Amino acid sequence: MEIEFFGGNCFKIKTKETVVVVDDNLVKVGGKGIVDDKTTALYTSLDLVDDSAKVKPKLMIDSPGEFEVGDLTITGLRARAHMDADDTETATVYQFTVKNQTVTVTGHIHPNISDDVADFIAGTDVLIVPVGGNGFTLDSVGAAKVIKKADPSVVIPSQYETKGLNFEVPAAPLDEFEKLPTVTIEGSQDSFKLSDIPSEEGAVAKVVVLNVKK
Repeated sequence: MEIEFFGGNCFKIKTKETVVVVDDNLVKVGGKGIVDDKTTALYTSLDLVDDSAKVKPKLMIDSPGEFEVGDLTITGLRARAHMDADDTETATVYQFTVKNQTVTVTGHIHPNISDDVADFIAGTDVLIVPVGGNGFTLDSVGAAKVIKKADPSVVIPSQYETKGLNFEVPAAPLDEFEKLPTVTIEGSQDSFKLSDIPSEEGAVAKVVVLNVKK
């Protein structure tokens, strides 16, 4: 799998046979949408679905469940969204699996995750997690709580302040996340391939910052 970042919580996850676009609401925040009729569009929250888009994906996933898409298995588990009440779950955490490697996209979940969600994300190879906070999504402290429970090999941050995108709820800059004592970021890169995952068992999670593709 290869992962590319387009700002906000929008990612493109590619395998040999499949292309999935996650949370493409870029038009709503001043960017350019990337969904086309050859992609599978996936949304972690119904609030993010862009019904006004002129180009429709070949498949749209916006609910929990298990889906086989080409060579990719996509599994979604319902979770409490960041702005949900205690007894409400309107978000979905998604996990992508191919050849026993996993990428988990949390979306805008509440930091106090349920035991079911904790078990679901535990040990994932790559964890994509928002860090922009300000009441809309996880802030750096909340993200750190989720990362600790997931214990991933690689962390990719999302939903932070990005030049050219105007979020309805302003996102904190990435350096707020970088201030955490457990976070070390060494530069940035254009994409991440799961073949680049560190092989050391028990190592501290590697934080990978992806450049925003235009």
